[in-house]
Amino acid sequence: MAEVGVFEAIHTLLQITRYKPDPVPQEAIEKVIEAATMAPSGGNIQEWEFIVITDRHLVGQVARVYREIWLEEHGEELREGEPPVYKRARHLAKHMHEVPVLILMCADHQRGYWGHTQGDPIVRGIYAHSIWPAAQNLFLAARGLGLGTRITTNHMPREQEIKELLGIPDYVETVALIPMGYPQGKFVTPKRRPAAEVTSYNRYGNRKV
Repeated sequence: MAEVGVFEAIHTLLQITRYKPDPVPQEAIEKVIEAATMAPSGGNIQEWEFIVITDRHLVGQVARVYREIWLEEHGEELREGEPPVYKRARHLAKHMHEVPVLILMCADHQRGYWGHTQGDPIVRGIYAHSIWPAAQNLFLAARGLGLGTRITTNHMPREQEIKELLGIPDYVETVALIPMGYPQGKFVTPKRRPAAEVTSYNRYGNRKV
């Protein structure tokens, strides 16, 4: 597996919506997950849990739920005045079943430092500060191996259905569903605001050192 450097990965990290159906080597999957587990977390508790879905039947079932939710909210076809990004997101919704790997990123509340008693409701988002750095590590590692990813949370309206499908206990919060595979297009440097335009020194709006 050819790898790229960390800064090249950062400067060409994109949200991918079109994936090749080519299988992803198990070695690459494990390397990406390992990179995610090296992220910092509050109190080094490491509340994350990663459910890697490669079984085609399960991928299809999860994708079906995702597609139904997305199309019910946004429609089958492009709507007048709709942001261009919806076109790409709609394509992903319709083709999610073709993505070779889905990674459901979760937070285990029994492992968290606030504790969790069986049967108590989950306080959503309290471990986000630990989960999102791991997600970014995952994205960068995937890019380093030539794999594309995208962050999605579209499954949330039917989270319980997904949890039952994958045998996820009630004390585990699903945070993001991440498709992963080789992109159909090329990695390029995206358009971003220059750092100088969004950086202040010592006081807000002071752009000079």
